[in-house]
Amino acid sequence: MKSKYLLLAPLLALTGCTLGQTPDIVVTSFVSYDAVKNISGDEFIIKNIVPWGSELHDFEPSPRDIKNIHDAKLFVYTSLELDTWVKDLVEIETSFELEAHYISHEHAEEHSEDEHDHEEDHGDIHFFTNPVYYLEIFDALLPVITELNPAKSDLFTQNHDEYTTEINTQIDRLTTLLSDISEPTIYFAGHNALSDFAEEFGLHIVSLSDSYKPDVDFLSPNVVAFIEALRTNDIHYLFVEELVEPRMAELIKIELAKQNHALEILELHGYHNITAKQAKEQITYAELFEQNVTNLSRAFSH
Repeated sequence: MKSKYLLLAPLLALTGCTLGQTPDIVVTSFVSYDAVKNISGDEFIIKNIVPWGSELHDFEPSPRDIKNIHDAKLFVYTSLELDTWVKDLVEIETSFELEAHYISHEHAEEHSEDEHDHEEDHGDIHFFTNPVYYLEIFDALLPVITELNPAKSDLFTQNHDEYTTEINTQIDRLTTLLSDISEPTIYFAGHNALSDFAEEFGLHIVSLSDSYKPDVDFLSPNVVAFIEALRTNDIHYLFVEELVEPRMAELIKIELAKQNHALEILELHGYHNITAKQAKEQITYAELFEQNVTNLSRAFSH
């Protein structure tokens, strides 16, 4: 399925920018930063204006962020659905949008309009959880980055190709893993933003609740039913999302332990953001995807 990319205005990328330096590229998410960085390397100063470890959905730019966006050579944002404030920056001349709903038109045709509407919409907003879609974005971004410094075209292409190979290796690994499993299913104690990822690989994700909140009542009927499903289906691995204290997952683990049912908690990263420590370690989307594949492999090998 082909994606649609919107070129709009100056895009700044998301990386560590030394105090006082004007960024060449400004970005609005970890995914944007990762894509730009893994093409451009160290050729540009990249600034992610969303603080590491913070919630992507709630971000609002500061006046300094807005100035950096206008002064940058390129501004890369995720989508108007996630970066709602971007619509006020229409006068920007050079931007690149990782538009979440470019998938929706063809993607929605594969489903009835009334089936899982809420889940599909929520998943489409998080299109970047699907590494196949990520690589489409990555391909589209290469000529945009190259145009900023054509003399480095060969370097940018090499970086692009090497990173693409790294991600494709994990795509093949996960495809092979799940192809040998009949109706692969995992249980997820988080807000399920991974429907596009799950559909790509034929994975069924059973979420604690479509409207999951970290402070959900432990005695609520859906939690009780979720615990019972884990027990009766002999599930021993429970997945949680990144950057959220797994309080509910731990409570579920304790409750099942009372019934002599062992449960291991594993992370399934949704790429919304990374911690400041991970940013310092320069962890990449490819590495997080590899971690996800490793955790899924562990869950399905027992």
